[in-house]
Amino acid sequence: MTSYMFLILTFLTFFLPNSNFAVAQEGEALFKSKGCAGCHSKGFDTFAPSLKTISKSYRNKRINLINYLRGKTPGIIHRESKTMKSIINNVTKHLSDKELEALINYLLSH
Repeated sequence: MTSYMFLILTFLTFFLPNSNFAVAQEGEALFKSKGCAGCHSKGFDTFAPSLKTISKSYRNKRINLINYLRGKTPGIIHRESKTMKSIINNVTKHLSDKELEALINYLLSH
């Protein structure tokens, strides 16, 4: 059932631009509330990749980003830190499909 809902949300998000913007705004709120902004800046890579780098790296690889944030596959940008593994295990793995979709839309909007 959740996979079905995820597909519907993905379809609606992709084909309804206004909805996509609203979901990206929800994603920004999640990004900030879950502490992601503490490591990931908008435009500068530090010890963590920037939103710009994330967006560029995962553009056209959305399923890779979903699987990474669900803890199913390693990231494609660079070696994953222990901190990020902990965040995936304790935060992003437990996001609802709707929350994850919103977060991904935000990450890919840069």
